Amino acid sequence: MPVPREVLLPLNMHSGQAAEPVVEVGQHVTVGQLIAREEGRNSAPVHASVSGTVKAIEPYAAGGRKTTAIRIESDGKMERCPDLKIPQPANLDEFLQCVRESGVVGLGGAAFPVWAKLAAAQKNHIQTVLINGAECEPFITSDHRVMLECGDLIQKGIELLKRFLESEEYIIGIEKNKPDAIEALTERFKDDPAVKVMPLASVYPQGAKQVLLYNATGKVVGPGQRLASLGVIIINITSLVKTAEYFATGMPLVERIVTVDGSAIKEPKNLIVPIGSSIRDLVEACGGLKEEPGKIIYGGPMMGKTVDTLDASVLKATNAIVVMNRRDAEKIAPSPCIHCGRCVAVCPLGLNPTAFAQAMELDDDERRAAILQKEQVSLCMECGCCSFVCPSHRPLAENNSAARRFIRGWESAKKEGGK
Repeated sequence: MPVPREVLLPLNMHSGQAAEPVVEVGQHVTVGQLIAREEGRNSAPVHASVSGTVKAIEPYAAGGRKTTAIRIESDGKMERCPDLKIPQPANLDEFLQCVRESGVVGLGGAAFPVWAKLAAAQKNHIQTVLINGAECEPFITSDHRVMLECGDLIQKGIELLKRFLESEEYIIGIEKNKPDAIEALTERFKDDPAVKVMPLASVYPQGAKQVLLYNATGKVVGPGQRLASLGVIIINITSLVKTAEYFATGMPLVERIVTVDGSAIKEPKNLIVPIGSSIRDLVEACGGLKEEPGKIIYGGPMMGKTVDTLDASVLKATNAIVVMNRRDAEKIAPSPCIHCGRCVAVCPLGLNPTAFAQAMELDDDERRAAILQKEQVSLCMECGCCSFVCPSHRPLAENNSAARRFIRGWESAKKEGGK
């Protein structure tokens, strides 16, 4: 896309604690320059995605999370930071520190810092690295483009993991509706016995870690169990590419591919986007809107998060922007549950959303918590399958999310009370 006039970079574009600014208003910055250092557990640094002037360090809220953001007015030059160097790690600890400095997080949506995921290799031998190229949500094709156009970086990323993690097996899981990507990567790794390209059924939610793990390896992760304890880690394929790109060029995570699609978009396409660009800039690069928008979504329609303005920023984990027209976004009024059992039948983990809903109607917190724990609500991945198939249009996914928040709060309060 064209260089944006400005970018607004939130400092919590990862699942841990927000980063802390290291620049001042009025300061000139260049592409790749550190503007916010990581702070606390599982944090990640933030880097300037355009060259220009820091115009403001201001409050920002998106998706219900309040944070601070750094606004940079672009000078249009996209000058590279002169201090960037190609990292040269000699061992696992140095490799993890370099990944940490890259700012790369899970780019499939979770935004968990990649360095923290790879750090599992310090405590557990990681036998299998499962590379997630499933991309199972409707509309999204950004990972697909990465697999077609960045094969060399995928190869370099695997070589890095071989060198420092010393894993024996690398499985690239790709849904069968991407035959060109399967063919391209199969050809690329045909002489590497450690790498297997695995075609997977085109079914949602194939990209969810529990589903992908089982379908690719036959292993099951239990409640509260970490994948690393099974000798496995999962990394999104775009995260792998961006990690490899940092080790090849010294440029940290400052841009990504974003799918822009939906019934209100004139010219749907994939764009290479500086992080912090506004959704409005992306829409303009796709010819603008052909209809009045009814809903704007970060990500896909199943697990994506709605946003209330086109001026919201593209985040590190924004793999897609879906803009629906009013007709497609119209919410259907729910009716009483008819106890058909479809929500249970379709749940990838065999959970019972109806039981969660009934529990949330109880006033007695102890009884509510007991039911939610018994029904294992904490396992819910909030994939939305239950809401999608419900003939009564019950807000099951929303209720599941509320139930998970309740049980986390209740368990936390119990622990505090026991101290």
